[in-house]
Amino acid sequence: MKSSLAAAALAMLAAGAQAQVYVGSTVGWAKIPTECNAGLKCEDGSAGYRVHVGYDDTAKIAGELGYLNFGSSKAEGRVVRAKVKAQAFTLGLAFRGEVAPGLKGVLRVGTAYTTAKITSNVADKDQDSTLNAHLGLGMEYQFAPNLQAIGAFDWTRGSTESGEKGGLYLLSAGVQYHF
Repeated sequence: MKSSLAAAALAMLAAGAQAQVYVGSTVGWAKIPTECNAGLKCEDGSAGYRVHVGYDDTAKIAGELGYLNFGSSKAEGRVVRAKVKAQAFTLGLAFRGEVAPGLKGVLRVGTAYTTAKITSNVADKDQDSTLNAHLGLGMEYQFAPNLQAIGAFDWTRGSTESGEKGGLYLLSAGVQYHF
């Protein structure tokens, strides 16, 4: 009995030794689509970023926790000025498959706790947080033993209390480090 418990403990330690924790960060172009009525000048693209941490116990599937900042969008007219900001905390799985030596494709599927906020000079602040689906596609290129160059596209939805809804997008590039 003791020998089987010791063998099980050694197997768990060996499996844990193969598991890897990784962290990554990207920066890029974010989009919060805005309705642009006649007479308004709108900008719905800005800088955004992504940070994430993952736990990979196989070469193909990992659990990830992340933060996405979608930057802001603006609408301005003679009288009206409005700004929309959005961010999301994500939890999900990353599925990896080898495309070529050193190059992997990544599919991310999970949930996003999204917060969207509208501020305007003519109305009260409108903010809401919702739970939405999160999807992502990416590529990872291994260029050093523990370091990868990564490119990612992330998508989720956001909404406000007044019922404004829309897709949130982030196209970004950065690095990822495996411990």
